[in-house]
Amino acid sequence: MAGLPKMKLFNLDLHATVIKDLIDLFEGIGHQVDHWSISSHSWIHGWAMKDVDVVNQFTWQHLNEEMCRRFYERYKDELSSYDAFIVTHTPSFALLYTEFNKPIITVASTRYEAPFSGSKRHWEWLNSSLHDLSRRQLIARVANNKYDQHYCQLFTGLSWTHIPSYCGHMNVHWNPESPSFLVDSRILSVRLKNVSVIHKKSLGRFEWTDLVKYAGIIVIPYNASVMSVFEYYTACIPLFFPSRKFCMELYENFSDLGVLSDLSWSQISGVDGGSVLRVEHNDPNNYKNLEVVEHWLGYADWYDTEWMPYITHFDSFADLEEKINSTDLEGISEKMRLHNEIRKQKIEMLWDKELNILMNNK
Repeated sequence: MAGLPKMKLFNLDLHATVIKDLIDLFEGIGHQVDHWSISSHSWIHGWAMKDVDVVNQFTWQHLNEEMCRRFYERYKDELSSYDAFIVTHTPSFALLYTEFNKPIITVASTRYEAPFSGSKRHWEWLNSSLHDLSRRQLIARVANNKYDQHYCQLFTGLSWTHIPSYCGHMNVHWNPESPSFLVDSRILSVRLKNVSVIHKKSLGRFEWTDLVKYAGIIVIPYNASVMSVFEYYTACIPLFFPSRKFCMELYENFSDLGVLSDLSWSQISGVDGGSVLRVEHNDPNNYKNLEVVEHWLGYADWYDTEWMPYITHFDSFADLEEKINSTDLEGISEKMRLHNEIRKQKIEMLWDKELNILMNNK
């Protein structure tokens, strides 16, 4: 990134792949990223889970002012040498670094307020802190998908930049060895009459090469943005998603079987639909209102033709079978490959701009 001094960056994270993407990007241009993972999926990148005091995989859901103070006191000497901090999942971890008075690169990959969805006071504390960091020009506000970009803007009243994840660690490309299609679905089982399918969950702990050998991947989404979809796309695997209309039909009938079951943290924890912070119209956490869900679903990655063209959408499972049999899978994969070259360049340019603005303001 032109004109930007090499930086030493630190990250503590609950999500393995969001930060893996940034590590690859930032280290590829000469920055140093030290990372403590407290994700249960650390194994997927060959990492061990870090034993961290105060805030870890067992305590993070109880994050509060006292914990932030204790974290700062425990690690202020160890972390004082870093030029900036990276926060992805969850963005509320930005609260851990406010006393360091250094830049914080914040990336929202799913609803930013976790673990404060049920606490109006704590959610407002987070928003107030984000405003304070913004006034001091100490934070880069980024979302890796348009759903969370609009979600963050709605609840914080601040602008957020959309920069998709690239997932360059997918250093393998679609190379089908099997006529079967992989099904990525949380719980809902998909069976087709004339197409062989294998459910991803049956693979257990997989290698990347296990994914690219299938003819394509059928995804029944559990959220509006899913990191594995960035991985599939970068690997140029032909992808099949329910259309917005059919996705809403599945949500209405099978949300209890994992279809869009993680749209809000309130939804996951069983709290009635609606945000503890007042929203006048189209509250995205009002997941019981189908019109609201459909409106927000329009921001999902797989309907974003700017960043993810060439995804095949189906209106029913019968339509899925027809489209599988009529789609030029090789042609689709090649179009994805060419688009990925442009996509990567655009992502790098957007991060170049974002980091230069942040670091030049410090």
